[in-house]
Amino acid sequence: MSFSNRNIRWGMLLTCFLVLSPIAFAAEQHNVVLIVIDDAGLMDLGAFGGEASTPNIDAIADSGIRFSNYHSSPLCAPSRAMLLTGVDSHRTGVGTIGEVLTKEQAKLPAYSLRLNEGVRTVADKLRDSGYQTFMTGKWHLGSGDGDLPVHHGFDRSFILDASGADNWEQKHYLPFYESAPWFEDDQPADLPEDFYSSEFLVDKMIDYLERGDEDKPFFSYVAFQAIHIPIQAPKEFIDRYEGVYREGWDSLLTTRYEKAKSLGIIPEDAAPPVMHSRMRRWESLTDEERIWFERAMMVNAGMLEAMDFHIGRLVDYLKQRDDFDNTVFIIASDNGPEYNLPHTGSAAFTAWLDSEGYHYDVERLGLRRSMAAIGPEWASAASSPGRLFKFHGSEGATRVPLIMTGPGIKPQGFHQAFTHVTDITPSILGLTGASEEVAQQGEPMIGR
Repeated sequence: MSFSNRNIRWGMLLTCFLVLSPIAFAAEQHNVVLIVIDDAGLMDLGAFGGEASTPNIDAIADSGIRFSNYHSSPLCAPSRAMLLTGVDSHRTGVGTIGEVLTKEQAKLPAYSLRLNEGVRTVADKLRDSGYQTFMTGKWHLGSGDGDLPVHHGFDRSFILDASGADNWEQKHYLPFYESAPWFEDDQPADLPEDFYSSEFLVDKMIDYLERGDEDKPFFSYVAFQAIHIPIQAPKEFIDRYEGVYREGWDSLLTTRYEKAKSLGIIPEDAAPPVMHSRMRRWESLTDEERIWFERAMMVNAGMLEAMDFHIGRLVDYLKQRDDFDNTVFIIASDNGPEYNLPHTGSAAFTAWLDSEGYHYDVERLGLRRSMAAIGPEWASAASSPGRLFKFHGSEGATRVPLIMTGPGIKPQGFHQAFTHVTDITPSILGLTGASEEVAQQGEPMIGR
């Protein structure tokens, strides 16, 4: 595409967005906080009708827009690449994740699993617009030479370059990884002894903001490990969900479907979601299995609430420094619920879990060294009113929550406009008043 054609295309898209969007663009340089939740289904958050208590996220949603027809990719790294660039994931070089990369794909530039040369992130463009830029959390876009966030527009970062890791200590969760690869800026980093992922990521972001330039606007990207495998949370958060999931996944699937209709997320005459034929019925489980799976879903909700608690700490910090009212908040999930159940895998994988000191004891589920996950049936229910879950080309995998609020964004409840993960970067650039010249840098965006 020629430069002149790109000018025309960007101008047309921007004009269309200004006319049709529920968001008013402004030239003022507002701060931006971008929060990504890992593997959350459309209705997992309280703001979308879920069972987890998420009062801080709910308050953000109440003051802005809940996008109920927002779509990502069904995989984490491709979604994150598109989120940060506005570019199709294959053109960024992150067309899949390493765990499922084939030999044939590995030969192609669309599957380099790193941001290809010429791909510019929103952090690159905001820094060129005078912003200071910070990131904490899951990166998963490469850690080779030139691949870390500091090479892609971030002034400071403390990140994990893996699909996931333990939430209580510096420990990998799959034999695919030799270690949990954490980095601060461009150097390998160690975690503190009292580490808990959601708490630490917010602590570190507050530290970066505290050390930053108060005279410059900021872009803060916090990519939580919640609620990726292994799901883990402090006991006090888990125990609050005693009895909530006792009726099982069939009940939850129906409950969320009915709630989606009452909230206007789906039409009244929308067909109900159906469990895949391979899924077990709750009634077919033994008493011991039902107790274990109920506890797993309690951990899942507890981990969401713990994340929300620490988001509240970030909000309080911004209010204390009088930055909250000038800050745009964007909260989204990277894809739908995770269905894998590690402790029921192959004998070899189970042996690896044992060798690494992981357990799946129901009494300690979610606590240190536990390997908890919700499994395919709960994932199916959590993705209601969609069908199936992460890794699948279905609405259960791709239709996920998105919340936006801040200056120029009026409270509107649920908004039904179809939106895509590639729309986030151009929206941020519009909300921060980035110039057309800066916005057009690098690989052309497909989002608007």
